[in-house]
Amino acid sequence: MVGKALETLFIKIWVIIKLNLFFWLFSCCGLLVAGIGPALKTVNELFVSHEFEYKDSTLKEGWDCFKRNFIRGNVLFYGAVLLLVTLAYNLFLSVQIQGLAFLMIDFLLVYAMVYAVVTFQYTLLLDSYYEIGLKNLLKLAFISTLSNFTNLLKIALGLCLILFITWKFKGLILFGTFSMIQIWSFTATKSWRQTIDQRLELHA
Repeated sequence: MVGKALETLFIKIWVIIKLNLFFWLFSCCGLLVAGIGPALKTVNELFVSHEFEYKDSTLKEGWDCFKRNFIRGNVLFYGAVLLLVTLAYNLFLSVQIQGLAFLMIDFLLVYAMVYAVVTFQYTLLLDSYYEIGLKNLLKLAFISTLSNFTNLLKIALGLCLILFITWKFKGLILFGTFSMIQIWSFTATKSWRQTIDQRLELHA
């Protein structure tokens, strides 16, 4: 029993490390600037396809996925980056002004930034899980984020915890941070994806 539990634990750790190394490899293939978005999408797609079946997530499949998602991954990533930069700049301007009204605006802007990050995670997941056009993907991600505040909170808190642990243990940046974020988002939204599947079956 203990031996099986340890084996399962080591397999999960290896999958996290393996996918995170894939992320850095593919990011570097895109010279970081054009590689981060497709690399995140590749890691997400590999985990959605194989989960913790570590032998099935191969470098060849990852490379094919990276090339296939190069444009789409960059569109999703830089769309999210542009939105976050805009919100962050407005937050920077807002905090310079004192007053209750601007304090409320600060809160709304922070919430909007959290919402944008979670929505981006949803776009990666849903795009890996379903064959869907970009416009409908964004609509579904937007609806998904609004539909369940608990899931939004779970993803946001999970991301904060992963980033806090990374801040304490910097080596995770190379060996675990980015894959853990994708795996946690996948796990946290499982119930919602099951709901979508059930609704699709009813309308099939």
